Amino acid sequence: MKQVARFAWRWIGPVVFLGLVWYVDLSRVGEVWQRGAASLLVAAATLNIAIILVKAWRWRQLMRLQGIDYAYWPAVRYYAMGCAMAAWTPGRLGDFSKALAIHHDRKVGLGMAASSVIADRLLDAVMLGVVASVGAFFLPGAKGIWLAAGGLAAVVLGVFFLARAHRTGLARASAARVVGAFGAAGSEVGAAIDGLAGLARLGLAGPVAATAAATLITFLQGFLMARSLGLEVGFWVLSVALAAVSVTSLAPVSIAGLGTREATLALFLLPRGITMEEILGYSVAYFVIISGSVALLGAVAWMVRPAPASHKAGAGA
Repeated sequence: MKQVARFAWRWIGPVVFLGLVWYVDLSRVGEVWQRGAASLLVAAATLNIAIILVKAWRWRQLMRLQGIDYAYWPAVRYYAMGCAMAAWTPGRLGDFSKALAIHHDRKVGLGMAASSVIADRLLDAVMLGVVASVGAFFLPGAKGIWLAAGGLAAVVLGVFFLARAHRTGLARASAARVVGAFGAAGSEVGAAIDGLAGLARLGLAGPVAATAAATLITFLQGFLMARSLGLEVGFWVLSVALAAVSVTSLAPVSIAGLGTREATLALFLLPRGITMEEILGYSVAYFVIISGSVALLGAVAWMVRPAPASHKAGAGA
């Protein structure tokens, strides 16, 4: 029964997607694609380069706060590869390939290496969660208010817990308990917890600013996609919807957000007069153009293998 449950859990997204495909008029979806402006689609895909450059800088700063010095361009390379794998794996788990690279290149524990990736993802999740929660007030009815209140409460509690854990040494105590319970594997989990809590300090201001910049570029990217397909939706409304999509994509119930992306967009855009055919057309185009270009960038990064010397601390700074 547990195996059946796990199997069914992974197919929630695809089942939702197939249900939407059955429900909509596919000929009207085709009409949405036909009116796409190629120049805006290319511009949206190109913005992935800017996003990777900004986020790689953020990831490098997080590692520096942990005492791990890593060159910028190797960080960009591994970030591009991680983004490519994340875009096509459930819950974006492929993103943790970056931790393996740091573990190999810097000879640090896998738990400590993973903590910088976890922090990198948390910054995005918190930023997008705030945008989605505030924007939920625009949903009709009380459910929007409850969603917003719940999201903001979760963000506040999460930030408070990290700050409190770092200040009181709770992270180290938790790490010790994990080590005692699970042995060697637990030591890596404990190191990840400790490394994550150790980032809660003033030096985090730079990564937070980079997160805001990358988030804004992501919203611009989605807006260009909408304009290219002729969707009459405002920048703020679409940004809120895309923020919610990014948060829900973290749930490992689908591959590349298939199904969860369309359902979340419908929750935010249907009340704004966007039809389900337009939402499905936009979502599939977004997946093909944005995720496809990320995969291409990751492939290029993988093929352009730097010399071992380029990984030395300070190189490419």
